[in-house]
Amino acid sequence: MTPWPLSVAFPLTLLGAIVLVVGFDALAAWYTRRSPKLYRRLWPLQFALYVVIGFVAMLTTLELRYVEEIGAATAFAEATLGWAITWRIGPGRLQDANPVSFAIVVISMTVFGFGLAIAGALLFNAVAGAMLRAHG
Repeated sequence: MTPWPLSVAFPLTLLGAIVLVVGFDALAAWYTRRSPKLYRRLWPLQFALYVVIGFVAMLTTLELRYVEEIGAATAFAEATLGWAITWRIGPGRLQDANPVSFAIVVISMTVFGFGLAIAGALLFNAVAGAMLRAHG
């Protein structure tokens, strides 16, 4: 049983995750617009966001299936909308980009978001289990 009804928890968690990741992309692109190489070095922070998203999604939904959906949908939004924003600002532009390279990025980011959200859910389970054992 979750503290919120699933009809509220799932869409709010998904919306919050998308706003967080696309917002991070936009801010990072804005601050690094004159240094695209610096923008490309921020991937560990982006990946960490997906672990946090998985953790929070597991807290709000208590269902791994929903965590997977939230992680994959968020990553898909980042790979499409987020990339469009960073492309417009500057650091997301790639030389010799073509439809195949776009498809590869969208698919790979969706898979990474899926997997990293699962890692966050597993982290939540470990923390929750440790807390339960500590309280005997």
